[in-house]
Amino acid sequence: MKFRIFPLLFCLTFAFSPFAYSADDEEVEEIEETEETEDTVGEDGEEEEYEDYVEEGTTEVITSELNDRVKYFDVAGVQLGQDYPKVKEVLKEHKYKLVNVEYDIPKYFRYNYDALCRKRNILIPENLKACIKGLAKKDKMEYVSKVNYKKYDTNEEISIYFTSPITENKVWKVEYKNDLNKKYGDSENFQYQREERRRAFWYFVLSKYGEPNSEPNKWILDTKDSHSTNLEAGFGTLTLSNPKQNAFDILEAARQARREFKYTDYTF
Repeated sequence: MKFRIFPLLFCLTFAFSPFAYSADDEEVEEIEETEETEDTVGEDGEEEEYEDYVEEGTTEVITSELNDRVKYFDVAGVQLGQDYPKVKEVLKEHKYKLVNVEYDIPKYFRYNYDALCRKRNILIPENLKACIKGLAKKDKMEYVSKVNYKKYDTNEEISIYFTSPITENKVWKVEYKNDLNKKYGDSENFQYQREERRRAFWYFVLSKYGEPNSEPNKWILDTKDSHSTNLEAGFGTLTLSNPKQNAFDILEAARQARREFKYTDYTF
């Protein structure tokens, strides 16, 4: 899909911020294929090209393999590697409101606690769950794994994912979306309004992050590394992530849990 942006004839002000609310709260329809380029008439009476900003394809990309700027990208001030207190601070500055907080325990630590609780003859599901949770809290292994925020005046949402305490409970993924694809009607005026909102969104994406260096519409720290830090843009969406950090966190948590597993000292 090609990213091409027409000259803006008015000043746009846009707060690039994330959001966090349930997609069930409003009707979001699947993105329709972009119409073909059409011609409009300028003020001087001559025809000027009215280009679509994006089609089902890719932008013109920068071909360099490395894009060091990706390390410093943010979405509404949230950057990869931040901790939860910092996330709360920057989202408050961007006028986002907390919607939901999810907690988790590293999987194999949960299995360890399950074994310990069962060894105490705690078998009733509700009691077992409470026992596991208690042991995790005692070991500081229950952590904030995901938070959802929303900016209600602009219908923007942001979801932020954190690694476990094994790797210091840091941000590894940020997902942003807005109501760009909400369909208010089928008539021509609604279609026109949605297309102009899309056009403005892509303008600000490119203004903030520059040209992508990978297809489709991706900014990648190292294009030779399939797990490299990256930002991917879609219609009204942005996903900033460090898959390598998440994978490392999962692996380290599993290794540590195995080291700490309480096995029986057999005496044969």
